[in-house]
Amino acid sequence: MKAEATSARLSRVDGGLLALVALAPLPLASNRPLPAALLALGAGLLLIGWSVAIWRGAAIAVKPSKIAAPLALYLGTCVWIGLQWMPGPWTDPIWGVASSALGTPLPGRLSVNPEATLTGLMHLLSYGAVFWLSLQLGAKAERAYFSLAVVTAVGTIYALYGLVVWMAGNEWILLYRKWAYQDALSSTFVNRNSFATFTGLCLLAGFSLFLKRIEPALSAKRTWRQKTVLVFEGMTSGAGAWLAGAVLVLTLALLLTGSRGGFLSSLAGLFVLALAHMRGKVSRRAALPTLALGTAFFAIIFGAGGGMVVDRYHAKGAELGDREDIYRLTLDAIESAPWTGSGFGTFGDVIPAYQPKTEGIEPVWDKAHNTYLENALELGIPAAVALNLSILLLAGLALRGLRMRKRDWTIPGIGVAATMLVGLHALVDFSLQIPAVAVLYAFMLGIAVAQSWSTRLAEKNGGA
Repeated sequence: MKAEATSARLSRVDGGLLALVALAPLPLASNRPLPAALLALGAGLLLIGWSVAIWRGAAIAVKPSKIAAPLALYLGTCVWIGLQWMPGPWTDPIWGVASSALGTPLPGRLSVNPEATLTGLMHLLSYGAVFWLSLQLGAKAERAYFSLAVVTAVGTIYALYGLVVWMAGNEWILLYRKWAYQDALSSTFVNRNSFATFTGLCLLAGFSLFLKRIEPALSAKRTWRQKTVLVFEGMTSGAGAWLAGAVLVLTLALLLTGSRGGFLSSLAGLFVLALAHMRGKVSRRAALPTLALGTAFFAIIFGAGGGMVVDRYHAKGAELGDREDIYRLTLDAIESAPWTGSGFGTFGDVIPAYQPKTEGIEPVWDKAHNTYLENALELGIPAAVALNLSILLLAGLALRGLRMRKRDWTIPGIGVAATMLVGLHALVDFSLQIPAVAVLYAFMLGIAVAQSWSTRLAEKNGGA
């Protein structure tokens, strides 16, 4: 009875985690104070629920020692952010200026905006909680595949909603009239680039499941014409039909966002994922039918919705100039406090001081459009390196699983592909700073890392 109760508790945590990932995009991608706080609260409650199950006798599927280095780097970064927020002998010069201006002594801190830093820490901890729960609950391949199917279905639902709004005139985001990107599909997101990253991640999940569905046809000892017929049958029957439909909808929605960075980053992720599926199993000749069908499929979808992406490439000059300006200003700001940073989440408070004073309306920048530069400004270079290195090491574990596993290696392959997608897009935008995107990536990476060890080991450890 005790084992059954523990299993039921873990199942509830698992269901709650899937619901959290599914609902995160709904309230404007959770990129507002209240939904972001609710997201963090939900992640915290689920983590408590999992902890209770462990206390009641459930086994830890993946021991902390398995991810010791990235875990230490992540927790060290969180501790550093706490130190930036806390009053102490360390202080940013702005607090002395503020004290003199107000005539009142103020406690000095490293962060120029303690409230923003505390909010940033809340975000980071919630993403870490989602990753940890996904890592622990994704140790069995059956659950991992089910989770990827849920991600595909969720992404398709949001893409379909976006397409309906698009065809109806593209004037609304839920109950709000659109105030930005009226020419682009953004579904429940405000920013089209962030929705492109979210859609790209869901597309990776759906594409992987679809390739798994047609792999038997590719491996069959038949002529290439027969293989083509078998692949086509796999695309139009049973689970293959809905997966093909999901991939179609997600691809069309991705193109209609008009996001150049999101499109190219997703393309890079899909390429990595295709290589993962072909790892030693499908010969070049056997892959020709799939490549031909895939090329034809992509050409049709691109013809239907790729015009906006092409148009944006032709009109990119002014925007790239703005990006160069903000990158330069961010580098100047980093030089002011390269070791300690200005405080996590304080970019929008710091960068106006570095903007040249000109007549007329100045652009308002609240993001650097490069997550790596923004992290370096806010955290300081050492902590920024530690945070990004923790993610890179986790992706390295997924890559090791892709290379070493004898079966289901495509699941860790999704982690590598997803990291490629978000890592490239973070060079030119801020999608990873949007809660719905960060939660989805943490969830997928957790599954990938959980599947980076042998299934026998996961089952021995009692993976849920």
